[in-house]
Amino acid sequence: MKFSSIHIALDAFRDSLDPKAFNAIYKMLSPKLYYVCLRYLKNDADAQDALQETFVTAYRKIDSFQGQGSFEGWIRRIAVNTCLAKLRIDKKQFEQEDYDLDKARILPEEEEYLQKEETEARLLLALKELPDGYRTIINLAILEDYSHREIGELLNITESTSRSQLTRAKAALKLKLEQR
Repeated sequence: MKFSSIHIALDAFRDSLDPKAFNAIYKMLSPKLYYVCLRYLKNDADAQDALQETFVTAYRKIDSFQGQGSFEGWIRRIAVNTCLAKLRIDKKQFEQEDYDLDKARILPEEEEYLQKEETEARLLLALKELPDGYRTIINLAILEDYSHREIGELLNITESTSRSQLTRAKAALKLKLEQR
């Protein structure tokens, strides 16, 4: 049986636990979720592991998806949480990174620079070179659109630490992009 959409495959899987339906969900969502995992984790093997763990968790907890919001958003959150668990983020990573940030102060008019569309490959390479803490903050705040309050809760840091680390992470990312 062919599944033309995630919703059809999801309904079929929830109704009968049809492995073909879950396989269809995997095929439809794995490319996007792999990219999410790769943004958080530095190498392909870790991203592949996180992707597999994401789908295993989704399979086991499919009953907890209540249909409030999209299934893709639900499983994306599982992917982000899986990556964060792999990174074992702790407060020390957000206290001090060893970058010379004086060279990269972001002026208000330069803020637009970071918001310009970069090619995926160039941005991904620059993100991979950042320390885990900076990469995580950029992913959560900019790419996943979490609020500083939500980031603080996820990472067990204060909102102000999240804000200051995002500023530093943007500066470090800017330096990396300028070096390319």
